[in-house]
Amino acid sequence: MELKEVITEIPTVAAKLHDDEDLRGINCHQTGQNNGTVRSRVSTLKFSNKTNHMMNITRRTKTCVDANFDKIIVLGKVVLVLGYFVYFGFALAYHIGDEGSWRLVWCTALGVWIACWGLLKRTKCYTGWSLAVDKLFAEYSKGRRSSIFRWCLYFLMTAFMVVYLILFVAIKTPENLKSLIGLFVFPFLMFLYSNNRRKINWHTIYWSMALQFVMALLILKTTWGASAIQWCGARLKSLVANGKAGSVFIFGEKYVDHPFAFGSMVQGFVVIIGMSVLTYLGVIKYIVETLGRALSFCIGTSPSEGINAVGNMFLHVPESVMLIQEYLPEMTPSQLFVTYAGGMATVGGLSLVIFMSSGVPAAPLVAASAMSAPAALAAAKLCFPSHDEEEVPVPAEDNNDTKKVAFLRHPKSLMDAIILGINQGVALVVQAVAFIMSFIIILEFVNNTLTWFGERIGVENMTIQFIFSYVFYPFAFLMGARPEDCLFIGELLGIRTFSLAIVAYPKLGPIMKNGVAYRSYIAESVNNTWTAVGNDIVLDKLNQTLVGGVIDPRSEIIATYALCGSASFAIMGLIIGSFGVIVPNRIGEITNHIFRAMIAGTVASYLTACFAGLLYEEDLNA
Repeated sequence: MELKEVITEIPTVAAKLHDDEDLRGINCHQTGQNNGTVRSRVSTLKFSNKTNHMMNITRRTKTCVDANFDKIIVLGKVVLVLGYFVYFGFALAYHIGDEGSWRLVWCTALGVWIACWGLLKRTKCYTGWSLAVDKLFAEYSKGRRSSIFRWCLYFLMTAFMVVYLILFVAIKTPENLKSLIGLFVFPFLMFLYSNNRRKINWHTIYWSMALQFVMALLILKTTWGASAIQWCGARLKSLVANGKAGSVFIFGEKYVDHPFAFGSMVQGFVVIIGMSVLTYLGVIKYIVETLGRALSFCIGTSPSEGINAVGNMFLHVPESVMLIQEYLPEMTPSQLFVTYAGGMATVGGLSLVIFMSSGVPAAPLVAASAMSAPAALAAAKLCFPSHDEEEVPVPAEDNNDTKKVAFLRHPKSLMDAIILGINQGVALVVQAVAFIMSFIIILEFVNNTLTWFGERIGVENMTIQFIFSYVFYPFAFLMGARPEDCLFIGELLGIRTFSLAIVAYPKLGPIMKNGVAYRSYIAESVNNTWTAVGNDIVLDKLNQTLVGGVIDPRSEIIATYALCGSASFAIMGLIIGSFGVIVPNRIGEITNHIFRAMIAGTVASYLTACFAGLLYEEDLNA
């Protein structure tokens, strides 16, 4: 081949070689793609196999858990209980002997007892024992033997009360016997106000007041009883103090400038949520049902009435009613009357916190609420007695489905109990603020109106407090208050009845603080003098003025116990609204008797104050 031809073929060969290289590159690229696809499919297949394997494991685990869910829950509870008792043992080994260690022991014992009691009630032994007790009670509750036994108890209890009053009251503190007048006059007034005097069960009345005497004796006249009440009051104060953290976080350190709205109202959430949690755990229900059934057995009322009476010591009116919600539709008018009359005689839940924020010590409030439970039954059964001819109203057809608001239901879990407590707190706190604010406004309006009318005839300061001080003066005197203090106490009683106890307690709190300062000043030296300037007292050496003066320590206790109740026109509306939700078909009946219930609740508080005045001893109540 010639050189010219070779040179001519070079571009053609080069182009061919280039095309061959491109073709090989394309083939290699396609081969790489195919290999990548295969690897991708293999990886996908492996991942799919792993996913299916995991799904199978998950499905089998879920099936196993569902099949053994109850056993797992029991195992979890056992682990928690064992863990707690390990902690309990370490805690006692580390430190024992102080108040905190004994509190841990008692709370643990109570929890163990409640748990064991719940297990015992599921056994056949408990059923047999319950039937035997019912049979024995039915056999010995009627007939001659029952009558003889009952009259022996009457005689022994009466003899005990008379002898005790002679030996330990009449001889030591004869001025306390003035309170006996109220213990006879107030029940007599309720007898005159009764809607069926012939049907009054005097057995219930006698034992209600006798039980209140025993409770007052244990609380007010024994060192350990007073210590127990002081301990309960201290625990309540420490519980409520947790609300400070919420007040500071939301409103800042200056929330103390508005202690009621930003202090006690927030503290109310602590009590309400705590009660909701204890209700879910069964503690409140066990205590209330145990004490309630014992109370009903002692004084001869139905178990539902006793349970509600005890529930009112701890809970607010709507919540305490929910303890007996299953009984409400079948209650007779008299039994239903006892439930809302009892709610007016005691304080519980948010009310205790509000009263404490007024400066009143927690211990007397706790004692008064406990003592007023049997007093409420006595007063209610006097003015609205039960009898065999009573009929339960039949609900209308359109009211068969009783509506219940969400915050009155029973919690289903611990977190549900907390959420439920928060919802209850919002409802009750807002309601309390609205009622208190409204009735303070109404009170101010009435005062301004009365002052205007008084000025037209030349009478100055003719306020509703001024009128109440004279209207309720006899009631304060009947309770045994010192005559010089009756006008002031009568004013407080009138304010409580017209509006709310929370409006009256802030007027009593400063006077009680004045009394502490005055008695401390006098006790320091016999040379410490003071000067009365109108109603005020000036401590000369300290140059301190006690605005409003002081009242006798015994009168302070009487006023504290007399005001410790919910009987007022404001609470009437609250009770009507609460019962209207739970038993709407009975709302007409409740509305007709609500004023009578307020009177019964008021008298119950007055009876408690009479016992407090009768058994008062300064050393134990200091």
